[in-house]
Amino acid sequence: MARVLTTRTKIKIILITTILTILLIISGILIEFDPMAFIRGIPRGIEFFSYFLRPDFSYFEPILNKLIETLQIALIGTTVAAVISVIYSFFASQVTAPNYITYFVARIIMNVLRTIPDIVLAAVFVAIFGIGALPGVLALIFFSFGIMTKLMSEDIDAVDRGPIEAVKSVGATRTQVIGFAVVPQVTPNFISYILYTFEVNVRVSIVLGLVGAGGIGQILIENIRLFQYDKVSMIILVTFIAVIIIDGFSEYIRKRIL
Repeated sequence: MARVLTTRTKIKIILITTILTILLIISGILIEFDPMAFIRGIPRGIEFFSYFLRPDFSYFEPILNKLIETLQIALIGTTVAAVISVIYSFFASQVTAPNYITYFVARIIMNVLRTIPDIVLAAVFVAIFGIGALPGVLALIFFSFGIMTKLMSEDIDAVDRGPIEAVKSVGATRTQVIGFAVVPQVTPNFISYILYTFEVNVRVSIVLGLVGAGGIGQILIENIRLFQYDKVSMIILVTFIAVIIIDGFSEYIRKRIL
Protein backbone atom coordinates (compact mmCIF):
# COMPACT_ATOMS: atom_id res chain seq x y z
CA MET A 1 0.00 0.00 0.00
CA ALA A 2 1.39 3.37 -1.01
CA ARG A 3 2.05 5.75 1.85
CA VAL A 4 0.05 8.99 1.74
CA LEU A 5 2.03 12.08 2.67
CA THR A 6 0.41 14.39 5.17
CA THR A 7 -0.11 18.05 4.38
CA ARG A 8 2.55 18.98 6.94
CA THR A 9 5.08 16.66 5.31
CA LYS A 10 4.29 18.05 1.85
CA ILE A 11 4.82 21.60 3.13
CA LYS A 12 8.19 20.60 4.61
CA ILE A 13 9.29 19.02 1.33
CA ILE A 14 8.22 22.06 -0.68
CA LEU A 15 9.91 24.43 1.78
CA ILE A 16 13.19 22.50 1.83
CA THR A 17 13.21 22.17 -1.98
CA THR A 18 12.54 25.89 -2.38
CA ILE A 19 15.34 26.85 0.05
CA LEU A 20 17.84 24.53 -1.67
CA THR A 21 16.87 25.89 -5.08
CA ILE A 22 17.30 29.48 -3.92
CA LEU A 23 20.69 28.66 -2.38
CA LEU A 24 21.74 26.94 -5.63
CA ILE A 25 20.74 29.95 -7.72
CA ILE A 26 22.47 32.40 -5.37
CA SER A 27 25.64 30.28 -5.36
CA GLY A 28 25.64 30.18 -9.16
CA ILE A 29 25.27 33.95 -9.35
CA LEU A 30 28.01 34.63 -6.78
CA ILE A 31 30.56 32.41 -8.54
CA GLU A 32 29.47 33.80 -11.91
CA PHE A 33 28.59 30.36 -13.26
CA ASP A 34 27.79 30.61 -16.97
CA PRO A 35 26.16 27.50 -18.52
CA MET A 36 26.62 28.99 -21.99
CA ALA A 37 30.38 29.14 -21.48
CA PHE A 38 30.31 25.38 -20.87
CA ILE A 39 28.32 24.81 -24.05
CA ARG A 40 30.63 27.05 -26.09
CA GLY A 41 33.64 25.16 -24.75
CA ILE A 42 32.40 21.71 -25.86
CA PRO A 43 33.94 21.86 -29.38
CA ARG A 44 37.25 23.02 -27.93
CA GLY A 45 37.06 20.25 -25.34
CA ILE A 46 36.49 17.63 -28.05
CA GLU A 47 39.50 18.95 -29.97
CA PHE A 48 41.61 18.93 -26.80
CA PHE A 49 40.71 15.35 -25.87
CA SER A 50 41.41 14.20 -29.42
CA TYR A 51 45.09 14.80 -28.64
CA PHE A 52 44.89 11.98 -26.09
CA LEU A 53 43.90 9.39 -28.71
CA ARG A 54 47.51 8.96 -29.82
CA PRO A 55 49.51 7.68 -26.80
CA ASP A 56 53.28 7.50 -27.15
CA PHE A 57 54.03 3.84 -26.37
CA SER A 58 57.77 4.48 -26.59
CA TYR A 59 57.45 6.50 -23.38
CA PHE A 60 56.49 3.41 -21.38
CA GLU A 61 59.84 2.85 -19.61
CA PRO A 62 60.09 6.30 -17.95
CA ILE A 63 56.44 5.95 -16.94
CA LEU A 64 57.03 2.51 -15.45
CA ASN A 65 59.93 3.79 -13.34
CA LYS A 66 57.83 6.64 -11.97
CA LEU A 67 54.84 4.35 -11.46
CA ILE A 68 57.00 2.04 -9.34
CA GLU A 69 58.11 5.09 -7.35
CA THR A 70 54.47 6.07 -6.87
CA LEU A 71 53.60 2.60 -5.57
CA GLN A 72 56.60 2.70 -3.23
CA ILE A 73 55.53 6.08 -1.88
CA ALA A 74 52.00 4.79 -1.31
CA LEU A 75 53.23 1.56 0.28
CA ILE A 76 55.67 3.24 2.68
CA GLY A 77 53.22 5.99 3.62
CA THR A 78 50.41 3.50 4.24
CA THR A 79 52.56 1.05 6.21
CA VAL A 80 54.06 3.65 8.55
CA ALA A 81 50.68 5.31 9.07
CA ALA A 82 49.03 1.93 9.70
CA VAL A 83 51.46 1.05 12.50
CA ILE A 84 50.93 4.42 14.17
CA SER A 85 47.16 4.40 13.62
CA VAL A 86 46.61 0.91 15.06
CA ILE A 87 48.23 1.97 18.32
CA TYR A 88 46.79 5.48 18.37
CA SER A 89 43.21 4.37 17.65
CA PHE A 90 42.97 2.65 21.04
CA PHE A 91 43.63 6.02 22.71
CA ALA A 92 41.05 7.72 20.47
CA SER A 93 38.26 5.32 21.42
CA GLN A 94 36.00 5.68 24.45
CA VAL A 95 36.12 1.93 24.96
CA THR A 96 39.89 1.56 25.33
CA ALA A 97 41.21 5.04 26.25
CA PRO A 98 42.80 5.11 29.75
CA ASN A 99 40.74 8.16 30.71
CA TYR A 100 38.58 10.88 29.22
CA ILE A 101 41.42 13.44 29.00
CA THR A 102 43.52 11.05 26.91
CA TYR A 103 40.54 10.32 24.70
CA PHE A 104 39.71 14.03 24.29
CA VAL A 105 43.28 15.06 23.40
CA ALA A 106 43.68 12.10 21.00
CA ARG A 107 40.47 13.04 19.19
CA ILE A 108 41.49 16.70 18.88
CA ILE A 109 44.87 15.81 17.37
CA MET A 110 43.23 13.36 14.98
CA ASN A 111 40.58 15.86 13.86
CA VAL A 112 43.12 18.65 13.38
CA LEU A 113 45.26 16.46 11.10
CA ARG A 114 42.18 15.36 9.16
CA THR A 115 41.30 18.96 8.31
CA ILE A 116 44.58 19.58 6.46
CA PRO A 117 44.28 18.62 2.75
CA ASP A 118 46.85 16.16 1.46
CA ILE A 119 47.97 18.52 -1.31
CA VAL A 120 48.70 21.22 1.30
CA LEU A 121 50.75 18.79 3.36
CA ALA A 122 52.74 17.81 0.27
CA ALA A 123 53.35 21.45 -0.70
CA VAL A 124 54.59 22.25 2.81
CA PHE A 125 56.93 19.26 2.89
CA VAL A 126 58.23 20.08 -0.60
CA ALA A 127 59.05 23.58 0.65
CA ILE A 128 60.89 22.08 3.64
CA PHE A 129 62.66 19.06 2.13
CA GLY A 130 62.70 19.89 -1.58
CA ILE A 131 61.31 18.06 -4.59
CA GLY A 132 61.34 14.26 -4.37
CA ALA A 133 59.70 11.22 -2.85
CA LEU A 134 60.27 12.15 0.81
CA PRO A 135 57.64 14.95 0.90
CA GLY A 136 55.15 12.56 -0.73
CA VAL A 137 55.81 9.86 1.86
CA LEU A 138 55.46 12.30 4.76
CA ALA A 139 52.26 13.79 3.33
CA LEU A 140 50.74 10.32 2.91
CA ILE A 141 51.70 9.33 6.45
CA PHE A 142 49.78 12.27 7.91
CA PHE A 143 46.92 11.89 5.42
CA SER A 144 46.61 8.14 6.01
CA PHE A 145 46.87 8.56 9.76
CA GLY A 146 43.77 10.77 9.73
CA ILE A 147 41.76 8.32 7.64
CA MET A 148 42.72 5.11 9.43
CA THR A 149 42.58 6.46 12.97
CA LYS A 150 39.07 7.79 12.35
CA LEU A 151 37.83 4.47 10.93
CA MET A 152 39.65 2.28 13.45
CA SER A 153 38.64 4.23 16.55
CA GLU A 154 34.98 4.19 15.49
CA ASP A 155 35.25 0.46 14.86
CA ILE A 156 36.57 -0.03 18.39
CA ASP A 157 33.67 2.04 19.76
CA ALA A 158 31.23 -0.34 18.04
CA VAL A 159 32.64 -3.63 19.41
CA ASP A 160 30.51 -6.08 21.34
CA ARG A 161 30.89 -5.22 25.05
CA GLY A 162 30.08 -8.80 26.15
CA PRO A 163 33.60 -10.22 25.65
CA ILE A 164 35.07 -7.13 27.32
CA GLU A 165 32.96 -7.60 30.44
CA ALA A 166 33.74 -11.32 30.47
CA VAL A 167 37.49 -10.75 30.38
CA LYS A 168 37.25 -8.02 33.02
CA SER A 169 35.28 -10.34 35.32
CA VAL A 170 38.28 -12.67 35.66
CA GLY A 171 40.58 -9.83 36.70
CA ALA A 172 42.27 -9.03 33.38
CA THR A 173 44.34 -5.88 33.04
CA ARG A 174 43.51 -3.15 30.52
CA THR A 175 46.14 -4.48 28.13
CA GLN A 176 44.74 -8.00 28.43
CA VAL A 177 41.21 -6.74 27.84
CA ILE A 178 42.33 -5.02 24.64
CA GLY A 179 44.38 -8.02 23.50
CA PHE A 180 41.82 -10.75 24.19
CA ALA A 181 38.43 -9.00 23.87
CA VAL A 182 38.89 -6.06 21.48
CA VAL A 183 41.67 -6.94 19.04
CA PRO A 184 40.07 -10.20 17.79
CA GLN A 185 36.86 -8.32 16.97
CA VAL A 186 38.47 -5.44 15.07
CA THR A 187 41.40 -7.12 13.29
CA PRO A 188 39.53 -8.06 10.06
CA ASN A 189 38.16 -4.54 9.67
CA PHE A 190 41.53 -3.00 10.51
CA ILE A 191 43.15 -4.96 7.68
CA SER A 192 40.34 -3.89 5.36
CA TYR A 193 40.87 -0.23 6.29
CA ILE A 194 44.60 -0.50 5.62
CA LEU A 195 44.00 -2.00 2.19
CA TYR A 196 41.40 0.63 1.39
CA THR A 197 43.78 3.40 2.46
CA PHE A 198 46.51 1.96 0.25
CA GLU A 199 44.13 2.11 -2.72
CA VAL A 200 43.35 5.74 -1.93
CA ASN A 201 47.03 6.56 -1.45
CA VAL A 202 47.95 5.26 -4.90
CA ARG A 203 45.58 7.82 -6.39
CA VAL A 204 46.57 10.55 -3.94
CA SER A 205 50.28 10.04 -4.56
CA ILE A 206 49.68 10.71 -8.25
CA VAL A 207 48.11 14.06 -7.38
CA LEU A 208 50.88 14.88 -4.90
CA GLY A 209 53.40 14.55 -7.70
CA LEU A 210 51.85 17.65 -9.26
CA VAL A 211 53.43 19.77 -6.51
CA GLY A 212 56.80 18.02 -6.77
CA ALA A 213 56.27 15.24 -4.25
CA GLY A 214 57.69 12.55 -6.53
CA GLY A 215 56.03 9.75 -8.43
CA ILE A 216 54.21 9.61 -11.72
CA GLY A 217 52.37 12.85 -11.05
CA GLN A 218 55.66 14.72 -11.38
CA ILE A 219 56.24 13.67 -15.00
CA LEU A 220 52.53 14.13 -15.68
CA ILE A 221 52.59 17.82 -14.84
CA GLU A 222 55.91 18.27 -16.67
CA ASN A 223 54.47 16.89 -19.90
CA ILE A 224 51.25 18.86 -19.53
CA ARG A 225 53.26 22.06 -19.24
CA LEU A 226 55.23 21.11 -22.37
CA PHE A 227 51.98 20.31 -24.26
CA GLN A 228 53.23 16.77 -24.96
CA TYR A 229 49.78 15.25 -24.96
CA ASP A 230 50.85 11.95 -26.52
CA LYS A 231 53.04 11.30 -23.47
CA VAL A 232 50.32 12.58 -21.13
CA SER A 233 47.92 10.14 -22.76
CA MET A 234 50.32 7.27 -22.19
CA ILE A 235 50.78 8.26 -18.54
CA ILE A 236 47.02 8.33 -17.99
CA LEU A 237 46.58 4.96 -19.73
CA VAL A 238 49.27 3.23 -17.66
CA THR A 239 47.96 4.81 -14.45
CA PHE A 240 44.41 3.72 -15.27
CA ILE A 241 45.45 0.11 -15.81
CA ALA A 242 47.59 0.07 -12.65
CA VAL A 243 44.76 1.47 -10.51
CA ILE A 244 42.29 -1.11 -11.84
CA ILE A 245 44.71 -3.97 -11.06
CA ILE A 246 45.41 -2.66 -7.55
CA ASP A 247 41.71 -2.12 -6.82
CA GLY A 248 40.83 -5.62 -8.00
CA PHE A 249 43.61 -7.26 -6.00
CA SER A 250 42.75 -5.28 -2.87
CA GLU A 251 39.05 -6.07 -3.20
CA TYR A 252 39.85 -9.79 -3.53
CA ILE A 253 41.95 -9.73 -0.35
CA ARG A 254 39.28 -7.80 1.57
CA LYS A 255 36.61 -10.30 0.62
CA ARG A 256 38.82 -13.20 1.68
CA ILE A 257 39.51 -11.56 5.03
CA LEU A 258 35.96 -10.47 5.80
